[in-house]
Amino acid sequence: MIPRVYRFGQYSVDPAARELRRNDELVILSPKVFDCLTWLIEHRERAVGRDELAAAVWGKADVADTQLVQALLKARRAIGDSGEEQQLIRTIPRFGYRWVAPVEIVAEDEGAAAPEAPMPVEAPPNRTATATATAPRRRAAWRWPAVAAAVLALAAGSSFRDRAPPPSAAATTPQALTVVLPADVTADEEWGWLRLGAMELIAHRLHGAGLAVVPSDNVVALVHKAPDAEAKVRQAIDARWVVAPSAQRIAGGWRIRLALHGPERELREVEVHGVEATATAREAADRLLAVLGVTAVQDGSASADAYLARIRALMLAGQLESAQTLADAAAPAAAASAELRLLRAQLAFAGGRFEAARTAFDALLEAITADDDPVLRARALNGRGATAIRLEAPAAAERDFDHALAALGRHGEPALAGQAYTGRGVARALQDRDTDARDDFARARIALGLAGDTLALARLDTNEGALSAHRGRPAEALASFVGAAERFERFGAMDEWAGALVNQIQARLALLQPAAAAAAADRLNAQAGRIANRSTQRLAAYWSAHAWMSVGRMTEARARLAALAEAGDLPDDTAVPMLARGALARIALADGQPGSAARLSLEAVAAAAVTPRDGLSGDAWLTLIRAQRRQGQRADAAQALQRFTQWARTQDSPALAIRTRLAQAEQAWSEEQREVANRAYADALGIAERGSIPADVAAVAISWGDALIDRGDLETASAVAGRVATWAGSDFTCALLQARLYRALGHLDAWRTAMDQVHRLAGERPVPTALSARPDGLVAAVTR
Repeated sequence: MIPRVYRFGQYSVDPAARELRRNDELVILSPKVFDCLTWLIEHRERAVGRDELAAAVWGKADVADTQLVQALLKARRAIGDSGEEQQLIRTIPRFGYRWVAPVEIVAEDEGAAAPEAPMPVEAPPNRTATATATAPRRRAAWRWPAVAAAVLALAAGSSFRDRAPPPSAAATTPQALTVVLPADVTADEEWGWLRLGAMELIAHRLHGAGLAVVPSDNVVALVHKAPDAEAKVRQAIDARWVVAPSAQRIAGGWRIRLALHGPERELREVEVHGVEATATAREAADRLLAVLGVTAVQDGSASADAYLARIRALMLAGQLESAQTLADAAAPAAAASAELRLLRAQLAFAGGRFEAARTAFDALLEAITADDDPVLRARALNGRGATAIRLEAPAAAERDFDHALAALGRHGEPALAGQAYTGRGVARALQDRDTDARDDFARARIALGLAGDTLALARLDTNEGALSAHRGRPAEALASFVGAAERFERFGAMDEWAGALVNQIQARLALLQPAAAAAAADRLNAQAGRIANRSTQRLAAYWSAHAWMSVGRMTEARARLAALAEAGDLPDDTAVPMLARGALARIALADGQPGSAARLSLEAVAAAAVTPRDGLSGDAWLTLIRAQRRQGQRADAAQALQRFTQWARTQDSPALAIRTRLAQAEQAWSEEQREVANRAYADALGIAERGSIPADVAAVAISWGDALIDRGDLETASAVAGRVATWAGSDFTCALLQARLYRALGHLDAWRTAMDQVHRLAGERPVPTALSARPDGLVAAVTR
């Protein structure tokens, strides 16, 4: 990837060379000041929080304000700006800073016609991480049940292409895309596999000759069985050529016709008659290449093509068991072929048999070298890397993806390179090397764009969203998930679309956007019948219920959660019933049923010991302790708090740190230990504000604010409640706190406005009678 230089006015910043220049003269800056300046420019599309900037530059969030202020002062001076003018760097009160000046991005080689695809000539086989002062740790206070699946969305078998294009075609500049449609087959039912088999075989031949062919899984997802396949393709993909194959059984064999449609409705056709279907399709593809002035690569055999085409067709159709049966039935000579061995390994991966997949990939990689077939070896390395991630071995996965990129070199395989960069990015993200991961995702985006692999780009959006979530940046994550959902929906990939919607709901709840979360839940509910994966169905149901709870649609939420709480565990999903019981416990406690809340919380806590879910597990503990205290079981509550604290210390999770400090604060307050409680509340609020996740800030502020109002400390309560005032117009609990505060302060008009918001947001949730009734003294307090 060509290094970039940022220009603004008389200045230029070169991050790679670490140079700031004014009219081409070097301006000397300290490393920290330069890093502050570069970070703000590179993230100029948004405001950057103080803690984020400190963590990015100093490697920790608890940097003294004076250090940060001095660094920004020096950065502004170096580029002719000031704190008064703020023409380049603007201060965002109570948050951080933002770059606001126009920036021109210039490649260092301005004469280059187009940047090369990010496929290295040679990549080191075991690239190590850059040195860091601290051990990897989990930073995000916001945890994602659905991201565990999304971040591992690596398709080990998504590209069946087994040879590189000839060197003359292996350019890394963008090529016109070609789409091959499923074949229109006129024959007995036993030939149904030919619909996708002929499509993949023809695409395989065209790709082998150097054409940029859109991966077949994209086409299958997009057109399905739509009668207007070409129109759907043209709407979704910027393709120059669309190949529409047809296969007809005739006396003595087959008639294969390929219709080549151009962008200006020009039509070219080839027709071939032959005895065997796949051999005839192969010859038709070669003749089509001749029409286009391209020479076909003559390798492999027609019989091998036929057998592999049937297996690939079944895999594309999602018929994995049938594909496995056919692969297992291969004759000994065919079974020994490297391509069939790779397909078997990919089938094991797709079927969730990850240990078997790893063994199969290991054996294949021992048998082939980069000299034998570098592209096939790269495909196997990508598959083993994806398997290693599933087996929770990210360091091993990173090594495999490194080797895959080294094997590919400049073989002109952007789809495989995109998979390798995506996989390596995931592996690095799982090792808490977020900057390296984001760099790899950026490289993957270029490569996959060159390959025309829109589905892989949507999965990349999901991975980038997961990385932003891991960093505790729900707003960034939300943007990625929205983009992913749009792409998945366009291609009819409904399970992955549902996963993106689930993640959107979590992001919107974290951002205190309940109405938008509920709207996403309604979209999920309307398409529930099109979601095939059972684990995805259950996660969608759980988070939809959460979204409905957030807008007061309690009847729907209770029904959905009750069904999930009684559902049995799935082999790959034991968490949802536990999560549902925890949510029902919170509803029961809000409804004044502490006994039911305690029982359900105990069940959730027991399950959480086996399947911990950070903040969600912490919510179960917090609800249990509150319910026990509400029933007067103070000793039980104290013991539960002790167990919760001990367990949370082993988890290294900011989400749990917030909830443990909150539980400690509430317990100390109930025991009249006001100073201890206030310190614990302040600690919890500090952790939450450093994470900058509105839902966490609100959880602490509402508990502390209510306690302070009850105590009559209205000055401190005002400072605490002010932290969440901005969300009172959208979130019911924040609106309640504002109404309580204004009532206690005696501000009649403000109280009335706040109560209007409370009633508007309540839904089916009861509004406390004492809060709704205006006491006699309130008017007097206002009018005196």
